[in-house]
Amino acid sequence: LWASEGLQERFKQARFSQFAIEHHQDRETVILRNEDKEGEEYLDSSETIRMRQLLQDYNSLLSNTHIDLYDLEIPVLEIGTGKKKMRLQINQQDKFVRRIFNNGRWDQGGRFYGGWWQRCPSEYRKKIKMDGILTAEVDFSGLHIVILYAQQGINYWAEINEDPYELPKIRDIDPDIDLRAAAKLLMLTAINAKEELEAFQSFRFQAESGAPEKRMTNEQLSWMLNALKRKHSPIAHKLASGAGIDLMYVDSQIAEKIISTFIYDCKCPILTVHDSFVVPIGYDRILQQVMESAFTEVTGITHPVVKHTTEYYDVMEEEPNPNEPIPDGPIFTHHIQDPSQRHLKELALFKEFKGKPDQEPWVPDWTQIV
Repeated sequence: LWASEGLQERFKQARFSQFAIEHHQDRETVILRNEDKEGEEYLDSSETIRMRQLLQDYNSLLSNTHIDLYDLEIPVLEIGTGKKKMRLQINQQDKFVRRIFNNGRWDQGGRFYGGWWQRCPSEYRKKIKMDGILTAEVDFSGLHIVILYAQQGINYWAEINEDPYELPKIRDIDPDIDLRAAAKLLMLTAINAKEELEAFQSFRFQAESGAPEKRMTNEQLSWMLNALKRKHSPIAHKLASGAGIDLMYVDSQIAEKIISTFIYDCKCPILTVHDSFVVPIGYDRILQQVMESAFTEVTGITHPVVKHTTEYYDVMEEEPNPNEPIPDGPIFTHHIQDPSQRHLKELALFKEFKGKPDQEPWVPDWTQIV
């Protein structure tokens, strides 16, 4: 099938905005995959209809929000190393979010997937702006570990309150290895793996190219895993048991409640990276409260630890000392750079194309840190 000369000419004369390219409004947002990770047909229920409506409303909000890394002149990131090296496009088309359930079951998986920010390293997410407003990121500390303890009736932070990844020195481990970071990676891979060997292979795969962690043997990783089991004896039976897929369902329930609150109550955009959330500055205080409430509602455990990952938060929280001089330089060190000309131009064009006001209703005075 070939286009006629007349149609070709009309396309040559046409002027399409980059923002005219969008996902179809009826694109499926609730995905059920079988054990082979292939999509399955399913009959709608009141629950799938409810989830789909929330996702449609969420995607509509994201579609109408300009989400960008404000300092990039060329909207492309080179991320990863070795075989994992990739180019990440930062644009207004890659913002579609859906939920994916696994193994043909509605109680496994269910996480929210989609949006370029999920593939964006955390150091770059600090530079996200929404409709020109700076953002803050808040995450749950040790979420899956805390959920596992909650399932055993233990409030981890109230009753144990230890760094979940801190281990005593382990013999025959390369001194260049950051033991805490390695223990964290192994703990997370063990929670998701069905057996220990799978956890060890996943650990080495996820380790940075050229890092000494890549060369850790199964024996060394076994020593480390056993140390983690001793440290976390109440949940040791859950390590290398395939528990991760069930935990994802629990954290997806928490995420749904948080996203729902921001869509319908705050009417404010929010981004999710599974156990962390990004919101405009000023809404981070609200986000903390919503995260704590959602966690308690789903798990029955109170007072989870949520923390800011943005470095300027502690400075913002401190009361000024009248005896200290006002600093000469900027206090938001990762926001020293001015917005790129590309960002400013694209934001203006986006607002014009969407017919957006100069300031959205969700932007009260207390978010005016631009």
